[in-house]
Amino acid sequence: MYRPVLGTIAAMGTEPGPLRPSVGRLTAIVIGVVALAFLAAQLSGSSAEPTDPSATAELAPDFSVRLLDGTMFTLSEHLATDGRPVVLNFWASWCGPCRAEMPDFDVLAAEKPGLLVLGVAVQDSPENARDFAAEIGVSYPLAIDEAETVAAAYPFLGLPSTWFIGEDQTIRREVAGFMTLEQMREVTAGAFGF
Repeated sequence: MYRPVLGTIAAMGTEPGPLRPSVGRLTAIVIGVVALAFLAAQLSGSSAEPTDPSATAELAPDFSVRLLDGTMFTLSEHLATDGRPVVLNFWASWCGPCRAEMPDFDVLAAEKPGLLVLGVAVQDSPENARDFAAEIGVSYPLAIDEAETVAAAYPFLGLPSTWFIGEDQTIRREVAGFMTLEQMREVTAGAFGF
């Protein structure tokens, strides 16, 4: 095979150019086919047994928080005694999207008594959170995370932020940002099957 020496090419005034378009396209097609074959092999799996999604799901951190009615809520205790999955929604009185979605969470809680919606105020003054809770008047339980321990256990980028926790204490889904009632219904159905 003939390979010109770099000095010879430079002396001739010719520099190597890009691959011819047909060679570039052929290379891209071959790489694409190999990638698709690899992806198909990964998706098909090697086991005929269905996998248990909870086996790889992340366990939701346990937490305790005082509700506005004065009682304590502990996630693990709730799941052990009540057993309903939890929709944990972080909100603040100063957060416009939080204010907008809370009435829809109230509707969701009424429509789906098989789950518990829990609203936890974070990054807020207790006075402002209590005043807003009285103003909004939702029927699901609300709490104020004054020590920011619950928020530290469930890191989020912004408010609102909602975590869907199964009866087995696994995190089924996290949604960052505002949700409509229809989106809440869809995520709940996907996370809990109802």
